[in-house]
Amino acid sequence: MPLFTQSVLIGVLGQTLFAFGTAMATEPPQPAPIALVEQPWAVSLDMTGYRVQIDGIKPDGRRYVFATNSAASMHLSVTLEAVSGQATEQGCLAHLERIARTSPEQPQQDITRYEIRQVPVLEYLLPETKGTAVDQLHLFACVRKDNVYADIHVAKTGFTTGDDSRLRAVLQSLDIVPAPLAGSLDHFRAGSAPYLQGQFRQAIPHYEQAIALERAHSTLGKAVWRLLVHNLGVAYGMTGDLARAKTTLDYGLSRDPANSLFHYYLARTYAGMNDREKAMQSLHAAFHNDRQRETDDRIPDPRQDVSFRRFMLDPTFRDLAESLMQPAI
Repeated sequence: MPLFTQSVLIGVLGQTLFAFGTAMATEPPQPAPIALVEQPWAVSLDMTGYRVQIDGIKPDGRRYVFATNSAASMHLSVTLEAVSGQATEQGCLAHLERIARTSPEQPQQDITRYEIRQVPVLEYLLPETKGTAVDQLHLFACVRKDNVYADIHVAKTGFTTGDDSRLRAVLQSLDIVPAPLAGSLDHFRAGSAPYLQGQFRQAIPHYEQAIALERAHSTLGKAVWRLLVHNLGVAYGMTGDLARAKTTLDYGLSRDPANSLFHYYLARTYAGMNDREKAMQSLHAAFHNDRQRETDDRIPDPRQDVSFRRFMLDPTFRDLAESLMQPAI
């Protein structure tokens, strides 16, 4: 993956991971379903009083949600991870034992194991960390279904008598429910995990679904929509499907005709098709629009781009590339 492409993606993905949380209501119970986009079911928890701080897909494909209840000094995290085989009860127990072995500054004899609604739970109180009193009560639970493990962690800082029941109440509310219909953002995030790993074929189906949903009803913000179009175009190009790469970038330019990056990657696509004239036209449009942007972040130098290597032997193309890299007057 080109470094320019990767840096843009990581920057915007960092924003989407943190920016799309929603505040949970503080009045009636609010069951919050959390799902992997490929699964028809979701883990549901009562998150009344919690505000979601992080909701996204990690680069390794795990769904991660982190929420805080500032008034009660409590936090909650849920991680969903798909595995290659069937998730098992033994797998859940082994996961909790790994937590028990690695829990910081915690004597093994102070760790309690029990079940809540047939879900294994590990509990311990951390009196201090690095010499500072914290009195943190931690509860870890593991749920399994199909090929997915759900890791749930609830914690309370400044523990006092009775706080354990508040944490256990969150786990008491745990349920498996039908997953809500995945939207374009869900598919964008699901596709971006393999994309970051260079697994373009795995990214394409999710990106295609996100584009289809956006065509029917646009819900993404402009920055994320642009990245979706860009990433799908690049993924097609990297897998050799230049016709679909062109179709995707043409769609992007139909809605955002001044997007210099779309023009640039369309030029790369035309170069892959060995269409010099259209590659030159798209390059010219890319640099013309790029100079209108109020940013220091510029598109790549085509003279250093391997996509145009064959054309750099052509005097007409080489002269264009040289002229485009001259400072604007």
